[in-house]
Amino acid sequence: MADFETCMRNPAGTFGQPEDVINRTDFSKQQKLKILKQWRYDEYETEVADQENMGGDKPDKLGEINNLILQLEE
Repeated sequence: MADFETCMRNPAGTFGQPEDVINRTDFSKQQKLKILKQWRYDEYETEVADQENMGGDKPDKLGEINNLILQLEE
């Protein structure tokens, strides 16, 4: 399993689905939030590139990521 720093650098490359972040038992709630927020930022950047016709075809995971962030922040 990848360590926290590796997960922060590339959440989408480390986890298959955003929910996989939540299922990690070796990360604290705050670490999970940081990873999901980084992933959300990366997804926003991809959306901007897509809008400028510079991105590839990737499934949109923003909704799922945002829902998981809200769950953790409760």
